[in-house]
Amino acid sequence: MGYSKNYLESFFTVLSRPVYEVDAIEKSSSKFLEGLLNITKQTQNKNGRIFFFGNGASASFANHMALDWSKNGGIPSLSLSDSALLTALSNDYSYEEAFQEFSKIYSLCKNDIVVTISSSGNSPNIVCVLDYAKKVGAKSIALSGLKSNNKSRQRANFSVYYPFKTYGMVECAHQVYLHLWLDAFMNIFEWERDETQNMNIKEFKL
Repeated sequence: MGYSKNYLESFFTVLSRPVYEVDAIEKSSSKFLEGLLNITKQTQNKNGRIFFFGNGASASFANHMALDWSKNGGIPSLSLSDSALLTALSNDYSYEEAFQEFSKIYSLCKNDIVVTISSSGNSPNIVCVLDYAKKVGAKSIALSGLKSNNKSRQRANFSVYYPFKTYGMVECAHQVYLHLWLDAFMNIFEWERDETQNMNIKEFKL
């Protein structure tokens, strides 16, 4: 069997079997998504925001989703993409506290959502911002993978855990679920469409 076939079979096998938890209680995919969409709608109704956090490749995903939610999802969203601010916070506080201090600058509050994207789920700055979200009463969503006892999974209100053993697989799965969440919120149904999307404002079609 070729590498491509093995890779894709491994990916889709685990992709279809994540562990969904709400406040550490395992949920079905439909119940989990229903709850996630409910708190997202509440955030929108209360003029809240979504804060996305990640390191490395996951930082790129955070930037990507902050863009998509702000432009298309109708909820102002932020990520720490400013290298000057990131390095200043890391230097003046610590890298571990950088996401937390960013949240303080932008007044993270109980009407907001914190989303962490971390393959290991154990990055100190990710754990720190999840603890801060709990302190201020903001809802939290953690996407993680690799070891089942990771710290993000233990702290978040909503947890999506993929039991892959390698980073590339976890990262791909996280991107899939992040888009699933946004598309479900926007009522986009790929399987019912005849026409393709056009995001140009002059011909905008969801």
